[in-house]
Amino acid sequence: MKSNQIKVYYAAAMLGDRSNLFDNKIIFKGLEKRGYSLLTEFVIDDTLDIFKGRTPREIFERDIERLDISDVLVADISFPSTGVGFEIAYGLLKNKKVIAICREDRIQSASALIRGITWDNFILVSYRTPEEAIEKIDNIIRELEL
Repeated sequence: MKSNQIKVYYAAAMLGDRSNLFDNKIIFKGLEKRGYSLLTEFVIDDTLDIFKGRTPREIFERDIERLDISDVLVADISFPSTGVGFEIAYGLLKNKKVIAICREDRIQSASALIRGITWDNFILVSYRTPEEAIEKIDNIIRELEL
């Protein structure tokens, strides 16, 4: 399958610590430039949907719908997020391929539970720069049989 047909659900901290928003924007846009269809443009928005009037239920239903149609989940775990943890668990249990990414300088602060996942459909990747993350994610997705 070509990359432009692959649907990526990109997950990152939203209401919590958004310290990695700058990196997330670069990675998100870099994956788009590589031809992937990214389903979660709201993740890199400066203004969150909750502050645009969306209800928590609407956000949940939209996110589940998009997770369900995605081919792969890329989840930034550089900063704690219960939402991202939920999305990872949901994706794994739906047998989606899950690629967790974490800044190298934050890897020891990332959830030990997430770092310890041994399931075949989970891959943890650390990175130094957003460009390195894009390259690693792209290489992993290209090797998947989607």
